[in-house]
Amino acid sequence: MLDLSLIIVSRNVAGLLDRCLASAKGDPLWRRGGMDLLVVDNDSRDGTGEMLRERHPDARLICNRRNLGFAAAANQGIRASSGEYPVVLNPDTLLLDGALTDLLAHVRKNPGAGIVGPMVLNPDGSLQPTRRRLPGYSDILFARKSPISRLLPDNRWSRRYLMADGGSAGLRTEALGGVCLLLSREMLEAVGLFDEGYFMYMEDIDLCRRARLAGWRVDFVPEARLIHIWGASSAREKAAAEQHHRRSLYRYFLRHHAPNLFQKAYLWAALMVQSVFP
Repeated sequence: MLDLSLIIVSRNVAGLLDRCLASAKGDPLWRRGGMDLLVVDNDSRDGTGEMLRERHPDARLICNRRNLGFAAAANQGIRASSGEYPVVLNPDTLLLDGALTDLLAHVRKNPGAGIVGPMVLNPDGSLQPTRRRLPGYSDILFARKSPISRLLPDNRWSRRYLMADGGSAGLRTEALGGVCLLLSREMLEAVGLFDEGYFMYMEDIDLCRRARLAGWRVDFVPEARLIHIWGASSAREKAAAEQHHRRSLYRYFLRHHAPNLFQKAYLWAALMVQSVFP
């Protein structure tokens, strides 16, 4: 069995996907034949298929005739993969310095880790926070996409939610953003795949919550690093992406917090504020 299956969900980002796959092929795991590549394409119209056939014929391609969303497409890839550990990776990323090898080494040394993710950097080398606390009602006001966090990104409540004060110390975390997630198949068998009720966004946090409730750890591995070109894969569909995020956040609270009528009203009001100041 292969060590890893790298799964990339793509939509209309052929150039970024090309660079992402090239960076993955620089990992020692690829060079020694320890991983395979699988692209699940959500109805791209930018020549993604042709690019893959010409530049990355060694990547397996699953073509969807419509946009199924991230969760459903990622699950397609996981089900079709054969590696011991599936790794779900965004196409707008560049893997650095054997990041996949480092993630694999960590999970093999820590069998209680069900979800493992790397340090994520912005293109300028600054830290892009992907560790976060599982969200409660107050966190909606200070989540990454909230107006408060955008206007006052350094406020202490947003920093607390995004665990921005911890630096790179402390491997265990409550949740990880889904830029790059190595997943234990044993964990997936116990708690299930991504919830396809989320079209995009929050499916990563939902899975982290279910994994932790089942006794699995979510680990941050700072020695594994990648660059994430923030929002590039959804820049052409920004308004729709913002709407999907609000819907997904509401679904998350319905599923995990069983809000009463007052709490539902609060959720709607907070999400409406986000829609006015996207």
